[in-house]
Amino acid sequence: MNTFFETAKKPIIFMLTAAVGCFLAAVLAEWFLWLTDKRATPQAVCLTIDVSGSMSGDKMDEVKKAAKTFIENRNLSRDYIAVTVFSSVGKVLVPFTQDKRELLKNIDLLLSYGGTNFEYAMACSEKVIKKHIGKSDRAVLLFTDGASSEGNPQKALEIARQLREEGVRIFSVATQDGDMPYLAGLTGNKDHVIGTQDGRFEEAFAQAEKMISESLMGGGGNYSFVELLGRTIGWTIFLSFGIALSLVAVQNHFLKKPLLPTEQLIIVFSGSIAAALAAGFIGEISHQIFDIVQLGILGQVIGWTVLGAVLAFGMVYFIPNLNKTNALKFGAFGGFLGSLAFLLFSIGTEIVGRLLGAFILGACIGLLVALVETIYRNIWLMVVYDLRNFVPVNLGSQNVTVGSGKGDTVFITGAEVKAGTFRVEGEKVRYTDSNGKQQLLVPGNRVKISAVELVICSKDVPFSPSKFYPMRMSKAKELQSK
Repeated sequence: MNTFFETAKKPIIFMLTAAVGCFLAAVLAEWFLWLTDKRATPQAVCLTIDVSGSMSGDKMDEVKKAAKTFIENRNLSRDYIAVTVFSSVGKVLVPFTQDKRELLKNIDLLLSYGGTNFEYAMACSEKVIKKHIGKSDRAVLLFTDGASSEGNPQKALEIARQLREEGVRIFSVATQDGDMPYLAGLTGNKDHVIGTQDGRFEEAFAQAEKMISESLMGGGGNYSFVELLGRTIGWTIFLSFGIALSLVAVQNHFLKKPLLPTEQLIIVFSGSIAAALAAGFIGEISHQIFDIVQLGILGQVIGWTVLGAVLAFGMVYFIPNLNKTNALKFGAFGGFLGSLAFLLFSIGTEIVGRLLGAFILGACIGLLVALVETIYRNIWLMVVYDLRNFVPVNLGSQNVTVGSGKGDTVFITGAEVKAGTFRVEGEKVRYTDSNGKQQLLVPGNRVKISAVELVICSKDVPFSPSKFYPMRMSKAKELQSK
């Protein structure tokens, strides 16, 4: 049990540390998104609802519920909502307001009658939007359950085109009876038309609300590709820096070194930016490509997978003899698993969901980075400070130095700078002391530097305090029993 605990200790600590680091970084990333959020300018959304005769009965009750939920979910301390209705005629029911009670009261009063006139629908939307004074990100959300039966449909298209040219975004929720190609013409984008069916109006309105409010990484507004790319990369920089910083700090803690020396801090910072640039750029490009076939979410998965791979690969500079190929593979897998969790928890617009997703993302990457070091360990150095305090350090073709110098792999208080160097040669370990004297060691051999003992271990000769220090363990048990 003790052996299992010692083996599992580092992966668990890495997992938790990276999770916390990523979570704290995500908190700062939310602040960054807020600063660059176009929703700093209030949003003004006009709900344009079809109340034609075909909407009678359960449909009307359902659309009332969906519209009220939409209103409840908006931040009316900042945003504005208007309600217009249309059938054979059109009417501005509530001009733009932040009065939730007024909006909900009028939604409850909706009645169905007449035909379907999109000309009046767009004319009323235009009227209420042009009367709204103030700098806002403006949008129209039109709900309908049928095709045009009255009025001039071409006139409606012309009004919609003029609104879009003035920066108004138009979205539509339509039942299976709706004229989808025509609605795509009204919105100017087929992706802005959300199909639904009876019993699922509320779900469709929620999807529309997210489309109105959310960009790829959780910010609102109508962003250009360059703006989206900048926000995506900026947000990813925070998370990659949080994960990398926490992993380097905990690795240094294991090796008894200063947590974040200036030189390492510079490397971590520049490496995090490079990782974020690669992941953010690839993720956003992939999102744009896959979005053409309604699979934009795959772009995010690809982006996080790349981030995990690059961050894990970067750890080879801080974790001695970490296998580069395995680090890439395991890091990519960690990023992939983390992305699935992140997407699951951030389906909604709540910040808490995104923060929880970031926590799990960091945990996955941290755990798998540590597992690479543990699983693929063939021969290693066990640094024994005392019987309860010992740390494994992988040996390989890369030199592992021990001493009191800043550049030494393992820090030992009271030792010389570069007091000893270990390097694998074949099935043996070449040890060079501070005087340049060399000797070949095999698993089971020990070297003492200052007050610390260094034990060569392998899979065939694993470390066990009771095996290497039977007398000391016996004495310790004796003292405990007294």
